[in-house]
Amino acid sequence: MKAADTQQKLLDAVIAVVFENGYAGATMKRIAQRAGLSRGAIQHHFGDTRVDLMAAACAQVLERRQQQYEDSLTHLARADLAGARVGLKAAYRDPATWFLLELWIASKSDHVLRDRVEAYLQTERNIADEMLSGMLAAFGEQSVDFRVYKYAMRALTRGLALEYSRRPDPEFFDSVVDFVMDAVEGVLAQTEAK
Repeated sequence: MKAADTQQKLLDAVIAVVFENGYAGATMKRIAQRAGLSRGAIQHHFGDTRVDLMAAACAQVLERRQQQYEDSLTHLARADLAGARVGLKAAYRDPATWFLLELWIASKSDHVLRDRVEAYLQTERNIADEMLSGMLAAFGEQSVDFRVYKYAMRALTRGLALEYSRRPDPEFFDSVVDFVMDAVEGVLAQTEAK
């Protein structure tokens, strides 16, 4: 097996184990078992601590999400919100969303985890946010601060994921997404009319 395949297998296992057992229950042993690899393979690819592995998985999920934000901005700029609507409906059900929720909560008391995640966010987030703000400006949306859009979508996705974990009713929560996206469409229509 190639090193990249092994790393991906481990990162996928991290997300699955955190989704199933929470951050506290995501032990190195469980992650190794889920990936079908040894603990030594984890250490070889990601270092000696669970935080190293969690931070690597977090970085991968956030990079993927950043790409989704870029894609949804493209949809937003064309006033074609269908793609953004579909993406948001998928996001609240995605185990990676729950993984991020668990990490955010755990990082409040696990200072090593917080510092590792924050170090990643400080370097990557600022670069990506500047680039995406530039995309909005190119689409003629100078008054829109990308961070407002990004954090609104994050808050909605995380809130939906949390509520969905307690009441797994996709039809109901899809209607919540439709309600929000209908409101966004209304705001965009008003902005265009001005």
